[in-house]
Amino acid sequence: MNESELRRQELLRQTRKLYNDHNELPAVHPRYGRICSSLYGDGRTAAEHSASSGGSFYVRLVIGILCFVFYVCVDQSQAEIAQVSSSVIAEQIGQDMDADALIETLASP
Repeated sequence: MNESELRRQELLRQTRKLYNDHNELPAVHPRYGRICSSLYGDGRTAAEHSASSGGSFYVRLVIGILCFVFYVCVDQSQAEIAQVSSSVIAEQIGQDMDADALIETLASP
């Protein structure tokens, strides 16, 4: 590195120290927290950041597992719930979705 790059890095370090005395990250969207923590070095790891943000991964995982278990139960018992069987569900999953028809359906009262 040449002298000007070293000077810039030193100025950047001094500026960060000046504005980051109380060790708070700037107000940013939680999605960019990991980037800010790497820039500002708040001392927490990425796992601690994700744990403190209270992500919804585990909630979504449990809901997905419950849906799968429900589907398997319907398939094994050959039951029809609301006139829908497991074969109809499988057909609907494999079918291409018509976006225009969906928008019309949702728009109608």
